[in-house]
Amino acid sequence: MSAARTIHGGADDRAAALTALRGLIGSLTRSARSIESHTGITNAQLFLLRQFTTAAPMSVNELAERVHARQNTVSSVVGRLTAAGLVEKVRSSTDGRRAALSLTPKGRRLLARAPASPTEVLIAALASLSPREARHLTEGLGALVALLKLKIDAAPMLFERSGRRT
Repeated sequence: MSAARTIHGGADDRAAALTALRGLIGSLTRSARSIESHTGITNAQLFLLRQFTTAAPMSVNELAERVHARQNTVSSVVGRLTAAGLVEKVRSSTDGRRAALSLTPKGRRLLARAPASPTEVLIAALASLSPREARHLTEGLGALVALLKLKIDAAPMLFERSGRRT
């Protein structure tokens, strides 16, 4: 918050917060669009693909837990990744109901040329906050979400549009 005051030289806190939100949303949106134009996949798809570089094959439920997203949302994004040939599902030999997801060679090639997704950058920045800064951010965003009467439990993955064809 002190950075916003420094940048805006005495502007009231609410105006500085609005300016910071506009800047953050605008920057992340431009980055997500750039990802789509350079890779042909969405931010959410790239973010999920990256999870397979640091983990063994996993189920949709395990992937959803890993990225702190709802299973049905992750399943939808994984469906598009599978259709694009970037991820493959392999049925368990011991339990036919269970499928493990893993990168395909095409998925590995895409990741080799892809920049970090906006979600990855945001997560890294949040991890760099002090506990006090993180708590203040959580409290402030929580108050804003409540005032806007938003349902954060139903929030999609960052920059993922429903019905996406890719």
